[in-house]
Amino acid sequence: MSRSSEALGGYMELELPEREQPCLEGAIKYNSARAAFASLLDQLAIKCVWLPRYLCDSMAAVLKRRDVTVKLYDLAMDFTIASDMTLEEGSMLLYVNYFGVCGIQAQEVISRYGKSHVVIDNSQAFFCGPFDCVATIYSPRKFFGLPDGGLLYSDNPNIRLPETRDGTSETRMGHLISRLINSPEKAYQQYIRAEQAIAKLPFEGMSRLTERLLRSVDFQAARAARTSNARYLHDQLGEHNKLSIERDGSTAPLCYPFLPSVKTTNRTELIQNRVFLPSYWPEVLTRVEEHSFESELVRDALFLPCDQRYSENDMMRIVNLLNAS
Repeated sequence: MSRSSEALGGYMELELPEREQPCLEGAIKYNSARAAFASLLDQLAIKCVWLPRYLCDSMAAVLKRRDVTVKLYDLAMDFTIASDMTLEEGSMLLYVNYFGVCGIQAQEVISRYGKSHVVIDNSQAFFCGPFDCVATIYSPRKFFGLPDGGLLYSDNPNIRLPETRDGTSETRMGHLISRLINSPEKAYQQYIRAEQAIAKLPFEGMSRLTERLLRSVDFQAARAARTSNARYLHDQLGEHNKLSIERDGSTAPLCYPFLPSVKTTNRTELIQNRVFLPSYWPEVLTRVEEHSFESELVRDALFLPCDQRYSENDMMRIVNLLNAS
């Protein structure tokens, strides 16, 4: 049963069927995943954080504003941690559940370094439940039509709700509305502006608008569609994928990460055919070796869409385009 709004400091709890709440029950709600991360650092007085080199700059930017030592680690081809390191008292390791397909690796990281030192970033894994560690962070706007929002799950009693809510969500709805009534191309520039605005937000609680929109999501249908689409892509492309992706029938990933082992249609050609792919993350090239696994991901990986807006026919079209080269 949901906790009362009084127990949550006045925050409205999401009244959804319990089986459809992958990570909302008991979560602390922020206006971004960065805000959740910043709150965690401040309230737990962390002094040293290990980050993967393969990570967007926004999380590292949170650390630059604080008296925190930042250390970087490398990934192996299977997304396990390749670096040797020792975590001392007051240190934290952030591990990303990349694309929502690295749940097993995340659990291995916790076992290897201890749950009192590890934070799991599930920003790309909304449908993966919280881990038994310091905290698990989520970014639901990467999965649904939301103007902002972040979630933090932790059993640590020292982590408190933000004192204020974000009140600017309506200013970042333009790209969501445009995407519904126009082409993706027309909404893209508005999306870029919204992302830039989110990066400048003060760290606050989730807005009432975002929370209300989140209430309306059919999580069960979204999860089923992502699972089905990802399974189709993996069945068709898995043998040519250099990435080791677990064949888990329940995985509902952000996208299907495909690092081709054979010549195939490239990212530019797919975009020309109106298959719009994200890029994760060009800035990584400034801090990795030229022939590293991370650089190969940035340059050559294709992050294929598999979300709930698409059907199996759409997945078939993507596969056909990849096979056409």
